[in-house]
Amino acid sequence: MPNSIQALGVLLILLPGFTCAYIVQQLAVRPRQTELDKVVEALLFSLVLYVAVGPLFHFALPLGWHEAAVGNPSSYSVVIEWKELASLAGAAVLLGIVFAANVNRDWSLALLRRIGVTERTSRTSIWSDSFQDIVGGTTVQVVLSDDRTVSGWVHYYSDGPGDASLFLEKAEWIDANNQKIPIPGPGILLLPAAGIKYVMFLDPKTTDAEDNETESTR
Repeated sequence: MPNSIQALGVLLILLPGFTCAYIVQQLAVRPRQTELDKVVEALLFSLVLYVAVGPLFHFALPLGWHEAAVGNPSSYSVVIEWKELASLAGAAVLLGIVFAANVNRDWSLALLRRIGVTERTSRTSIWSDSFQDIVGGTTVQVVLSDDRTVSGWVHYYSDGPGDASLFLEKAEWIDANNQKIPIPGPGILLLPAAGIKYVMFLDPKTTDAEDNETESTR
């Protein structure tokens, strides 16, 4: 019985790490991982969580036992440390959210780039870098494979260039005379079949000037 309880206690120590890894997988856009990569990452999260929370509870397992009756070694009573379990669970959720934000916002590697350690980012591609760092408050102009051009505000975008999809709000077609043709409705969804050739990120001032010029020619 004690060995079984110890094994279950160790499992309860490992579960928060796997929970943390699952949260990161759901929130962060990262390169595809193998099953071994996922397990190793979860074990590392478990180690970090145990080192962080363990000192508060003297590094005890969250599950223990004591003899239910004096002089009866075959009778045990299971003791659950609910405060330790709750602390591990809360720390797992917090670490998962912070780690995912760090990947998405590129905080740690941005610091390392500043001091010349690396030139890499935490994102999966230049596609992700561009849309996460540039797109806020910016109008884009997209040229499709058939040379049609559409502009609008980026509301949604795919994780990587392999599935190059965009949803543009306040979308407008731009004809050969640079005239804008508004698209009725909430926007336009550009799918990989549309064949995005390139995306131009426009200066808001330039966009306003073009809108004013278009209005004056009508």
